[in-house]
Amino acid sequence: MSRSRRPWGAVFSGVAAVILAAPTLVFPADSPTEPKLGFLAVGTVVFAVSVVRIRAEGIERITAPPEEPVTEE
Repeated sequence: MSRSRRPWGAVFSGVAAVILAAPTLVFPADSPTEPKLGFLAVGTVVFAVSVVRIRAEGIERITAPPEEPVTEE
């Protein structure tokens, strides 16, 4: 029985969206820009990780060997 695969790339994309939206939702409009830039930097890194993870999930699926050996009769 194989372990089910979780879509980590999609999870990281969702987390990145929350991180990038947080300054707009939490801070007032006239707040300093430094905390907003911090959120932007962290969100960008998380989004980049999610893109790499999504690309790696596609590669794992393509290069995975078949579960059952194929026999010709």
